[in-house]
Amino acid sequence: MTTVVLRIQDEHLDVDQCLTWIPETALEKVWRAGERRHGGKISTTSGCNILLSENEDTSLAVEEAMRVFLSLAPRIAALVQSGATAVVDFALFVDEMGARTIQLDPGVLRSVGQHGVSIVVSAYPCDDP
Repeated sequence: MTTVVLRIQDEHLDVDQCLTWIPETALEKVWRAGERRHGGKISTTSGCNILLSENEDTSLAVEEAMRVFLSLAPRIAALVQSGATAVVDFALFVDEMGARTIQLDPGVLRSVGQHGVSIVVSAYPCDDP
């Protein structure tokens, strides 16, 4: 499985305003500065996680993620320009039987980067083959 999530956060992010343009079906998590997080820590930022894609086929996950990202990109770029950080995380779920790969062509890197957004590739162990 490949999951692609956009994470946006900032000390002064107006999450409620963001919720007016983020598709409700894509919203994974919302937090606000001052809330208690896991382990009892107080969050110093406000932010949200937006699901861009989830697919068994890595190529299709990248295509769908880019389509959704580009539909939100102008608003994300405005948040980044005002001080927020944004990251697109391409998460691969791997088992002990073998490695998985993901190909991010230069067009993907340019499209995300030109909006001030970073890219992360994460690998998470899982039990399912």
